[in-house]
Amino acid sequence: MLFETEHRGFAVGQEVGSCGRCARLVSGLLGLVYIGTSVAQMGPSAALTGHIAGGLLLTVVLYIVLFWALGERVPHPWLRTVIFWLPAAFILLPWGWGLGALLYWSLACLLAALMAYSDCEVVALPSLLFRRHYTVYCPLNVIDLVERRGTKR
Repeated sequence: MLFETEHRGFAVGQEVGSCGRCARLVSGLLGLVYIGTSVAQMGPSAALTGHIAGGLLLTVVLYIVLFWALGERVPHPWLRTVIFWLPAAFILLPWGWGLGALLYWSLACLLAALMAYSDCEVVALPSLLFRRHYTVYCPLNVIDLVERRGTKR
């Protein structure tokens, strides 16, 4: 079941311009730089690497399962947005687990920039895997909206 928001000529999360791609690229790179500096400050170790890998793997699996299980069952884009942003709280976990979740988000931003994917960055990987599009809103969608409005004039 689709709603009107998914049938408009332009809907947030369906078109991305060069500013939106650039913002996603810069956000992803900044996330990677933050992870790199955090690892350097903590001192690289096998335990830290394991926690980061565990956090990344947990986040990837969670988003894939959420996308597969709830994508079509949750018809409203704003409800989907809330559901898909809840796992972002993993970033607050201590030590390497939060860095693993941040690594997922950073890599998802880079993937979204490369694919010109303007939906929520956290669902870029599941969207690519399942070849499905569900509208999910994110803060970077504001850049897409402003860019689209600015280029219309």
